[in-house]
Amino acid sequence: MRALGTITLPGVARSAPRARGFVRGLVPDVEPDALADVALCVDELVANACEHSASGAGGTVTVTVTVSADGALLRVTVLDDGGTDGKPCVRGDAWSEGGRGLQLVEALAAGWGSQAGRRGTVVWAEFRIRSMCAT
Repeated sequence: MRALGTITLPGVARSAPRARGFVRGLVPDVEPDALADVALCVDELVANACEHSASGAGGTVTVTVTVSADGALLRVTVLDDGGTDGKPCVRGDAWSEGGRGLQLVEALAAGWGSQAGRRGTVVWAEFRIRSMCAT
């Protein structure tokens, strides 16, 4: 994977749209529908990090974007400041008030997962993309 960029933002709700804009700026030539899916998932992952980890208590969230060598797979990684006992999971109740963020990520991404990092939790999502510039 080749790194496209990394940004570290405050662990506050307004960082989610900033992260979305950052990712859109890194891959502007991706098909609009695919880029919309990526942007929505970035928004959800950053919002979850701010709400469910120590990032939301004065910490930060780091977003890293990488692409496969052939340009067909985009990976977005979100690192939070940890502080929770559980790992991110998809909730089964579609009618609940909250908890649909990871359902969206699961539905839109080619794959996603999480793991404990050195300073927090790493959540990643991968997307199959095609460049509008591809021949």
